[in-house]
Amino acid sequence: MEKIVAEMKREGVTMDVDRQQFALALKTWRLRANKTQREVADAWQTSRYTIMKAEKAKPISWEQAYKLFAHLSEELRKEAANEQ
Repeated sequence: MEKIVAEMKREGVTMDVDRQQFALALKTWRLRANKTQREVADAWQTSRYTIMKAEKAKPISWEQAYKLFAHLSEELRKEAANEQ
């Protein structure tokens, strides 16, 4: 399994995320998990619109980016544990 890195950098009152890499990681995981954007949004308590924007590498708030990254990280940890 390829290691996925998403980096957040503090820049004043905003945070910058490598949106392209995160978008690819999120969509790849979602499709591998056979989930719709709606299912992911409901499970992660966010909107489908936020998932859509994140998967298209569009800007989202740093709070939402952090929330999605935390959920995605947990899902990837579960996958890695199941592979062992």
